Amino acid sequence: MRQAMRNGWTEKTLGEIAEVVGGGTPSTTNPAFWDGEVIWLTPTEVTALDGKVVSDSVRKITQAGLRGSGARLLPVGTVILTSRASVGFVALAGKEFTTNQGFQSLIPNKDVLSKFLLFWIQHNRNEFESRSAGSTFKEISKANVKTIRLNLPPIAEQKRIVDVVSSVDAYIDALQQQADSARAARNAVLHELLSARGDDWTETTLGEVLHLLTDGSHFSPQSIEHGLPYVTVRDVKNGLVDTLSCAKISAESLIELVKSGCAPEVGDVLFSKDGTVGRVALVVPGPKFVVLSSLAILRPNTKIVSSEFLAIAITSNQFQAAATGSKTGLAIKRVVLKVLRELEFRYPSLAEQKRIVEIISSMDEVIQSTEQAVVDAKALRSGLLSDLLSGNHEIPASYDSFLGAA
Repeated sequence: MRQAMRNGWTEKTLGEIAEVVGGGTPSTTNPAFWDGEVIWLTPTEVTALDGKVVSDSVRKITQAGLRGSGARLLPVGTVILTSRASVGFVALAGKEFTTNQGFQSLIPNKDVLSKFLLFWIQHNRNEFESRSAGSTFKEISKANVKTIRLNLPPIAEQKRIVDVVSSVDAYIDALQQQADSARAARNAVLHELLSARGDDWTETTLGEVLHLLTDGSHFSPQSIEHGLPYVTVRDVKNGLVDTLSCAKISAESLIELVKSGCAPEVGDVLFSKDGTVGRVALVVPGPKFVVLSSLAILRPNTKIVSSEFLAIAITSNQFQAAATGSKTGLAIKRVVLKVLRELEFRYPSLAEQKRIVEIISSMDEVIQSTEQAVVDAKALRSGLLSDLLSGNHEIPASYDSFLGAA
């Protein structure tokens, strides 16, 4: 028996408030099934657009492909739910669409608003992940999705919740656009500054301005709960090393790795060369750490190139394109040190380097401040959604008059 909730809230299952529909894939050997007009989504497309409206797909199928597969044409307003590998990501259908087998999409009935259901799934993604099973990849079945329970408010309160959370989402989107615009402007200004021509500029290779170019340990040390930090690519954030998030190793391991040359010094610049190529960090005073082989250590000859200028110059689109264009390897993309050493590098006088650093650093501060505002707003959204979906906090009914006026 369902338990009554505050102000008409009721306990329901997803199967009671929505039709749950899987997907299908037409035969890939039949060209008549492909390159049509019917939207056909894959999980990767939805995970990249989590919480957004989806109105297109990378590949499309024909009407013949639709008839010749397990796919079903679903209506606008359907909540698209990934159910395989990356489980629990959601989007809202802006057009009629179909999916492959990696989904259990939900067509809401009259008791629930599409966007309310989308917000609820977003907030309860862990529930879907915990119910997933599989050895090769995790998957949640249609039957399992249908049995998941939720506390459902009346439609009027759903509308209030949707409006409040959507307002926060609009604010987050606006902040993100500001951050993206600021980053694009920063890259354009840096390109302009580094493209200058003059007698005080020298054109050479990266290796020629370095005292040292090496990489970190090729042997991953065993992590311990309490120890000293070692750094991988994921710890390089916003131009610095986040030693608080690093894995830890013993003091003995750290000493041995320091002896082997895997420990950067203050003023060195780190460049990620394996996997995610192109992350950059300037090593500043702080705890001693060592790096793994995914990171290159660049030690500039500061008589001709400052550490700060080097750290900024190698974030330029020109240098990044040259570095990523030289990647080798099938499973893990990497830039070998020899190639990195030979990449083109231009630098001006130390006085001009300082001017460039000051300009770009001021722009970086704006970008980081805006990106932090995005993080803070997302935390606010999460807390707000938790309060509103719990039923313990109520948006006054008088809010409806505000909605009507808007």
